[in-house]
Amino acid sequence: MSEKKKISQMIDVKLLQSIQDNCSKAMGIGAVTVDYRGNPITKYSGFTDHCMKVREVQGFSEMCAQCDAHGGLHAAITGQPYIYRCHAGLVDFAVPLIVNGTYVGAVLGGQVRMSDEEEHQLDYILPQEESNWRKHPEIVALYEQMEPVSYEKVAATVHILRDIIVSMTEREQGGQVRDTLAEKDKELSEERVVRSELEMAIRKQEAEAVGRNLESRYFYYVMNIISRLAYEEKAARTEQVAYDFADVIRYTSGSKKKISTLGEELDYIAALLRIQKAWVGDKLDFHISVPTGYWGISCPFMLLQPIVDKMLDEFVGEHLTPVRLEFYGEEEVECFQLQLHCDNCSQTIDEWEQLLTTSKGEEEYSIYTANNSLRTAFGEDYGIRVSRRENGQAGIVVRIQLPLEKRGS
Repeated sequence: MSEKKKISQMIDVKLLQSIQDNCSKAMGIGAVTVDYRGNPITKYSGFTDHCMKVREVQGFSEMCAQCDAHGGLHAAITGQPYIYRCHAGLVDFAVPLIVNGTYVGAVLGGQVRMSDEEEHQLDYILPQEESNWRKHPEIVALYEQMEPVSYEKVAATVHILRDIIVSMTEREQGGQVRDTLAEKDKELSEERVVRSELEMAIRKQEAEAVGRNLESRYFYYVMNIISRLAYEEKAARTEQVAYDFADVIRYTSGSKKKISTLGEELDYIAALLRIQKAWVGDKLDFHISVPTGYWGISCPFMLLQPIVDKMLDEFVGEHLTPVRLEFYGEEEVECFQLQLHCDNCSQTIDEWEQLLTTSKGEEEYSIYTANNSLRTAFGEDYGIRVSRRENGQAGIVVRIQLPLEKRGS
């Protein structure tokens, strides 16, 4: 079941879209509603030309997604709206969607220049020096065309959205509770014999859900403390590692689905590699150059990690030989090919072939299971191949065939 469908069962998404559109027009802001992973569940409302242009640029679009995810994370931790600056210096906000005590997503909005910046010093959600958007004349020109607004107007918009969302979710929750109680009462009146078993099962599920919810809440609470301390102590690398680690945990523990998207996989791998690079520095270098238009392609969950782990097998030990990883993607006749280039891989081609064809039963995620899950999900035409790099370059290239499903630009 998709995350969008799950949220639509708890919240009237059409009503939410209407509220979002009206607030956008009335307040002159951009807005979108995302699920707890940062994936949009509504259409964009009032996005500025500046932000639409920024999101088209490779590198900046990923930073925009990080700002959205981290803003939602802050709102999820506190349960309250959060106002901040994005990597491009614009004022954004996140209003959490909380249903039955569970964070299911957030309304993200803003995209405005603030007219009274000196009076209100807002935090940048990402280190400011990482974004060099001002080197792009077209983006700068679009930025200068934006009408500045006051912090008071932004705060008023946030309060209005929060009150509407609280009212809407309370109404939806009340209706769900009444419907659920009526249905259960009918079932129990017809089947009195199973009442005790049903109540015990419900209590067990509630206890397990509370336990998982507490674990998640305390984890993100602690991660928020770490990131805030790092920010106050001006430890930018530590702050970024905290954000990346939270993203890693959210992806690996927040879903039991077997099929993900290429974009989610690349975001996850990028976070893992940034964490490792923060520790070893220039010994590790990586570059992801996959057009964002292909990030919606279906991809088995946790497909890339065992491959990257094996490429860095020797690297993670004491033998810190510099390693560079490059991720490319290209469209072929009937599929999309993702290529992972490693310039200093310790395994031979024969060893990689053995990893692809030999099962290690005790490993949940291995190169064999990754290749097998890819073929099982999409057919024998898809899979993983390994070869030497072209033009006599050192290292190997892993080619992954995925079903072609191009989305977006």
